[in-house]
Amino acid sequence: MNNNYDRDESSETPKFKTPEEYTSWCVGKLAEAITNLANRISNLEAIVQKLPPPGADMIQYKIPGNEDYSNIKELFDDIYSRLESK
Repeated sequence: MNNNYDRDESSETPKFKTPEEYTSWCVGKLAEAITNLANRISNLEAIVQKLPPPGADMIQYKIPGNEDYSNIKELFDDIYSRLESK
């Protein structure tokens, strides 16, 4: 089985002369990983802030004949009143 992955050569572990160099490199990689995770979390938080709060206002529908959009409660009220009037 041939596993040829496109690997970035800089992601491979270099050779170190002393254990201190290795430890320093590892700490640098961990700091880089934590920074990347913090950036990803910031992006996710920004996206989540744009979502509407859960509830009746999550769904907006423009009822034919109305100029404004209605939430799900108003939509069901309109449907119910139309069914009652028939």
